[in-house]
Amino acid sequence: MNSDPHRPVVLSDFLTEVEARLLIGFLEAQGIKAFNSGAGGATGWPDAAAYAQVVVREVDFEVAKAAMQQWLEDSQEESDEQSDGLEFEDQE
Repeated sequence: MNSDPHRPVVLSDFLTEVEARLLIGFLEAQGIKAFNSGAGGATGWPDAAAYAQVVVREVDFEVAKAAMQQWLEDSQEESDEQSDGLEFEDQE
């Protein structure tokens, strides 16, 4: 039996839905269909940790994975540039 190339597969998990939605927006801007599958890992306990999953079609997985890696690298570079401009005073 052949696999369905449009089968949804999890690309990544994030601690917050906001992070997942940022990646989804980036992927969609690249022409890759993606969605948030909602919270995963829910246990039924209100204070238990959950996570948000970014899901893509199996046929798009490799391209989406490469795009996500680029997005993560760009985000890290941007964060590094912002922190380079910070000056800390010695507290003696």
